[in-house]
Amino acid sequence: MDTVFARGFAAHRDGRLTDAERDYQAALAAEPHHVDALHYLGVLRHQQGQHAEAAELVRRAVELRPTDAGLQLNLGNALKALGRIDDAIERFRNALTLAPGFPLAQYNLGNAYTAAGRHEDAADAFEKALRLQPNDAAAWNNFGNALFALRRFRDAAHAFKRALALRPRHAGAHNNLGMALNALGDTHGAITHFRAALDVEPNYVAAHFNLGNLLDANGNPEDALPVLRQAVGLQPRFAPGHFGLGHALAKLGRHDEAVPHFERAVGLDPKYGVAWLCLGNAHLARGAHRAALRVFDQALRLDPDMPAAHLNRALALLATGNYARGLPAYEWRLQTPGSEPAPPLPRWNGASMPVRTLVVRAEQGFGDTLQFVRFVPFAAKLIGKLVLEVQPALVPLLAPAARAARVELKSKADGVTSHADAFCPLLSLPLALGIASPDAIPARAPYLVVPADYRRKWRGSLGGQHKRKIGIAWSGRMQPGETRSAPVEALAPLFALEGIDWIVLQPFLTGHERAVLRAHPNARSIHCLEGRLENFADTGAIVERLDAVVSVDTSVAHLAGALGKPVWVMLPFAADWRWGIGTKDCAWYPGARLVRQRAPGEWREVIEETAAALGA
Repeated sequence: MDTVFARGFAAHRDGRLTDAERDYQAALAAEPHHVDALHYLGVLRHQQGQHAEAAELVRRAVELRPTDAGLQLNLGNALKALGRIDDAIERFRNALTLAPGFPLAQYNLGNAYTAAGRHEDAADAFEKALRLQPNDAAAWNNFGNALFALRRFRDAAHAFKRALALRPRHAGAHNNLGMALNALGDTHGAITHFRAALDVEPNYVAAHFNLGNLLDANGNPEDALPVLRQAVGLQPRFAPGHFGLGHALAKLGRHDEAVPHFERAVGLDPKYGVAWLCLGNAHLARGAHRAALRVFDQALRLDPDMPAAHLNRALALLATGNYARGLPAYEWRLQTPGSEPAPPLPRWNGASMPVRTLVVRAEQGFGDTLQFVRFVPFAAKLIGKLVLEVQPALVPLLAPAARAARVELKSKADGVTSHADAFCPLLSLPLALGIASPDAIPARAPYLVVPADYRRKWRGSLGGQHKRKIGIAWSGRMQPGETRSAPVEALAPLFALEGIDWIVLQPFLTGHERAVLRAHPNARSIHCLEGRLENFADTGAIVERLDAVVSVDTSVAHLAGALGKPVWVMLPFAADWRWGIGTKDCAWYPGARLVRQRAPGEWREVIEETAAALGA
């Protein structure tokens, strides 16, 4: 029977598995306890993917020859393939007890520890394997993976580089080195190695995915698109690939195209919480508020403590006018990254405190402060002393209203107010005061007064009265994904109107904007105040002397509304919640007229409609 077994072993070695199987079974039929036939038939079954039978055959061989390290190793391999990781670890350790210098057993033990998530043990096993076999590129690569999982990124990068020194066209090591370099902040190096992985293996899905995500994350979503499309084309059921592609499309403002990819991601992985969140965000950006609410609800079923889902759900509720549910949910803004920490004071909930001090602190942007400061006098009536902390540039403008309301006004630059009894963020005042609907907003205007010294400062600065004086602002603070800025070239229909002096209320202009304004045929009617507006009291003094204001959704629009000035607010397709949905008027500013985009990014019709209204 040894001759039959030897013939089967030779066939096995040559890759003739059918012949090998026949001879192994013949050997076992004649001698059921033939250890080598049991062992190698088990190995053959493992190669064929029949791991349960493989484990049983090799187990029988181990029982007959328990001191054979090779048998212990292959039984461990079969058990690992069955998902019985702890049993596999035991067998690999048995092999090493029998043969301490067995590098393959150390290597496989490291892989089993990795599968079990025991990365410290895995790193130790791979390190021991490399002492025995220092030129093993696969071991260096897997050692790097274990170190990466332990967040030892520099050591991981070193291990991947050793793997590549031994095998320069190791696609996996290139991809893994890219991940380590990215974690170390070397974006260029990471991109280089992801591309190197794809040069070696063009259909490497993980490398396509990693490269696309990195390009997207570093401000190149357009370059990321073809890479991520390739990833999902190669592996259509790869949920993270669809998520990454949707994310890049959304960053480019192509939300209609992003939605199907986010939907595909959550369809493939219904527990993919961040994909649900981004799907809701895409619906919100499309103005599909009810769809967004359903999706955010699903995201929160998966993770009830996801601040971004709570906050964006609140924005959808507020946009639809549901302040009763939206304002409490809007408090989640205070839990999102970047929000200002609250002082160690009790939170004010609207209760009367006639002998106590309340600190109200501005948050977010200038426009938010100008919009919500209207609630401060109402809160002050319930408080012994109210201290209002605002951005330094707003202090001079707000001073008269603060004095009238007997409010102590402070600059946030002066530090935290001491000796206070309670605290309330400015944008939480409507909740504390029980505002339950847009109809309950105190909308009397003006509710701010320009200081007398600033009125005197700007008296006579706008020239004669033979033309209408209209202020204009087309861009606010630029940030990623900004939709509220119109290109200065698009304003030409406004500047072409006769009988209007345009007063530019932008505090700063780019070189391109200056050039466009100077080149306009009506350039003599466009007056720039760049460099002369030191704070909002300066801007307010100008606005007070104007006939009207035209502005995108920026602080200038809120300033004009607070001063009771007629203002045309040019809004993006999916406008901020405070402007509501679909209306031309505004619950916050009676003198405002809202002009909305009909499609994302389309300013032409908005500006033509505004020009027609002003011309009439």
